[in-house]
Amino acid sequence: MVYLGIDIGGTFIKVAYKDKKIKKDKFKYDKTKESFFKTIFEIIEKFNPDKVGIAVAGLVDKKTGFITNSPNLKFIENTNLKEILEKKFNIPVYIENDANLAAYGEYIYGNGKDSKVLICLTLGTGLGGGLVVDGNIYSGVSGSAMEVGHMVVEKDGLICHCGRKGCLESYVSSYGLERLYCIESSKFLSSFDVIKLAKNGDNIAIRVFDIFTDYLSIGIMNLTHIFNPDKILLSGGIIENYPKIMDDLKLKLGSLLFPLPKRDLLIDIAKLGSWSGGYGALAYAINQSS
Repeated sequence: MVYLGIDIGGTFIKVAYKDKKIKKDKFKYDKTKESFFKTIFEIIEKFNPDKVGIAVAGLVDKKTGFITNSPNLKFIENTNLKEILEKKFNIPVYIENDANLAAYGEYIYGNGKDSKVLICLTLGTGLGGGLVVDGNIYSGVSGSAMEVGHMVVEKDGLICHCGRKGCLESYVSSYGLERLYCIESSKFLSSFDVIKLAKNGDNIAIRVFDIFTDYLSIGIMNLTHIFNPDKILLSGGIIENYPKIMDDLKLKLGSLLFPLPKRDLLIDIAKLGSWSGGYGALAYAINQSS
């Protein structure tokens, strides 16, 4: 049996595949519907899998299979990707939210093994959240659970990509970081450049990260008090390139969390990094097949 896990990102489609052992690869595509389908068809034809798992940023309707909302991948909204691929290739296809599968990938292959209640947060273009309870993905009744990035943390705050105001993602994400820097400096820089400045000791960039971490700590406080997890893992380009966030975050959380849930909580960096979604999609395909 050949299993294929596909993680659909904004620039790359990352894959993890398994026949005798697990391997990985990635493919670049243009952010258009035509380029996306051409690339994903070529990937499936190349690996010729028996079963496919797919991680996608957005809401996947568990009852119909439609991708109903994907703010950062608008071109696949209202698309039944599962049905399209199953009809074309005559193989089972399993689709889940990318943050859920990132958490599942960490649970099966990464830093979340043996966790009872595992939360994974992905700090990238947006802010994704996934929850695995006793080895099972928690996705809610319709498939829309754990939209962590869209909990409101600031009444009438900054506008989020989803169109609402004050979402956590509008502060804790790459575009959130860019906005915060622009507010503090009146200059627009990419998140990469803001990180570079902070590493070099720039006072404005360091202050921006302090604000960024304030909002992140509020989000994690809320999640901890609701779910009482034993592990929260952080991944994504921001954490990978500026790991100092972890020390600042733990310091801030020390005074925010109730003592009891804080006692049993470990906060760490995800082991699989940007590949967690692909590995999670692979594990999902394997376990759905049993």
